[in-house]
This record gives sequence, structure tokens and C-alpha cells, in this order.
Amino acid sequence: PFGGQQQARRPQSVEQAVDITLEQAFSGTSIRLSRQDGSSFEAKVPAGIKDGSKIRLRGAAGGADVILKVSIQKSRQYERSGNDLKVDVPVDLYTAILGGKAPVSTIDKTVTLTIPAGTSSGKTIRLRGLGMPVQGKKDERGDLLAKLMIELPTELSEEETTLFEQLRDLRAEPEAEREE
Repeated sequence: PFGGQQQARRPQSVEQAVDITLEQAFSGTSIRLSRQDGSSFEAKVPAGIKDGSKIRLRGAAGGADVILKVSIQKSRQYERSGNDLKVDVPVDLYTAILGGKAPVSTIDKTVTLTIPAGTSSGKTIRLRGLGMPVQGKKDERGDLLAKLMIELPTELSEEETTLFEQLRDLRAEPEAEREE
């Protein structure tokens, strides 16, 4: 230090790991943390925060900063990719073949998805603006990527088996006529 002046030493910062759910990351949350002296304080986690993000809480630990390192738990239903969410949507065979509607759960509501006739399993449909909120941008959200998973019927009755055999035979007839 020049001129004999001393700089005020800043206390060290303390890092604290915090686990939250994807739903808490979606809407934002408050977390109560304890200080070493037994007192507690509340920390706000903003909506749309990403896994591994850090939040600095100035002076929260007796003058020292607390740095929260946020970990977002894996979700059973959704996979996060940036601000987009991916979800598997079960669709019955008949709706996939004939077209129709299927409910899709987003984190905050359920919407109805129109399934085009002849949809294949694994097709992904983008639902704009139904993903995670963009941190710091109140009215902006990522997309929901709905991957359609066609479910085959099980335990067919005799009548259903007969009808499926008839359908199979109908599909095979034009091929047999072409070969002649």
C-alpha cells in the first residue's frame, strides 16, 4: 500500500451447495439457510436458473459473501436442454394411425396435442413457448419437445386378433397382385 494506507480486508466468501427440483427451477424458489451463529436467512433462486449456476449473496455470512452453487435434480418426466424441455408422450396405436388428440403435461399445465394420421413412434413435435422460463426475461420461455411414443395394444381379444390379421392381409394383397 502506498502512503501508509491500508486496504480494508474483505472476508472470504463461503460456497454452499443447494439442490432444487426442476419444478423449483421453473418457477423460482426461496431457500432458508442457516448461519454458523444459528440465525437463518432466506435466499431467492430466480425462475429459469440452470444447473451449476452460482448466486452471490453479499455479506450473508457475517460480512462474508455466500455463493450458492445450484444443482437441479434430474426429473423423471422431463429432460432439460438449455431452456427447452423434452418429454415422452404416450400415444395409442389407433390415434397414431388415424390421427387424433393426446394430452401433453407441461410443468405448469396440460395441453392437447393434435396427432397427424400416420404418425410414427419417435416423431418429435415442438410446442413453442412451453419450456423453461428464460432467466431474467419474464415473458420468454423455451420450447417443449414432445416425443411421441406409440404404444401397441396388449392382450388382444380373439376378435381384435382376427381384425388385425384381416388388416395385415389387406396390406399384403396389392403386393401379391403386383408379383403376378
